[in-house]
Amino acid sequence: MIQRSDNITAGVIGTGNLGRNHARIYSDSDEVARVYIFDTDSGCAKKVAEEFGTAISDSCSDLIEKCDLVSVCTPATSHYEIVSMALERGLHVLVEKPLASSSGLGKELVRKAREKNLVLQVGHIERFNGTFQAVLPLIRQPKFIEIHRLSTFTARGIDVSVAVDLMIHDLDLVLALLKGSKLTVCRSSGAGVLTDSADIVNARLEFDNGCVANITASRISREPMRKMRIFQKDLYISADLREKTIEAFTTPGDIDIEKADRDPLSFIKPLDIEIDRTEPLRKEIDSFVDSVKSGRDPVVTGEDGAAALELAEKILKQVENP
Repeated sequence: MIQRSDNITAGVIGTGNLGRNHARIYSDSDEVARVYIFDTDSGCAKKVAEEFGTAISDSCSDLIEKCDLVSVCTPATSHYEIVSMALERGLHVLVEKPLASSSGLGKELVRKAREKNLVLQVGHIERFNGTFQAVLPLIRQPKFIEIHRLSTFTARGIDVSVAVDLMIHDLDLVLALLKGSKLTVCRSSGAGVLTDSADIVNARLEFDNGCVANITASRISREPMRKMRIFQKDLYISADLREKTIEAFTTPGDIDIEKADRDPLSFIKPLDIEIDRTEPLRKEIDSFVDSVKSGRDPVVTGEDGAAALELAEKILKQVENP
């Protein structure tokens, strides 16, 4: 285990938009003494190195030999190979979502990390969104969850379905909210509009605790949206993950139905909820480094990433074979 007093050497593989930001945050961290980066596009790597003062490695294997931990920010099709190499050489890994190109390969990475007692964290960044973090402690027994994640069309991520590209964020959130509950029913539908894979997907998920989650994801919308609504006894929450706002209302307890019928708003009490607006990626990386130094499991474990990916695959299978 890396000791808390040790400064560490971090690596970033893949220096596109996400990788660039990983390099930025590591280079700014008091816990990190040196940062190495690698990208198959040497021009992209050089630009990031000049911007943040990082060192450039000649290859993945060269970077892995020099580092204590690594962020893998490459396309999902390469995750298994790169993460396996890092784990086999004793590195702790933060891999961007999805964990792998399939849940089977993801579970194999989880097994390798556990065998070597290494941290494997999956980059489900919405777990570190201050809005979701503010909501999570309020949730006890939700009855209904509704989530919309809509995005304008870009060429990024079109090699996979929107279920794996975007919806997987919300699948992870639902599984985190319903920790310990088992999925009993999964119904989904979707369609490819601009690509050969599904660009819009809706899933209705039922769990053994009685909760129903209705999730919609689209990458062909005019306006972006990331909103969730949660209903449980005596509590309603509407959270905007993009704008970082929350509307929450509770009831004072026993309700006189006749009086409530005359003045329903008198039985609704708004809650004032504070939101941490720290950059989610910075919190995610700081949490990863803390897990490496403390030996504690990360907030988003490899098992969590594999579970979200497995559920996305189940939804996509129904979309493709209605």
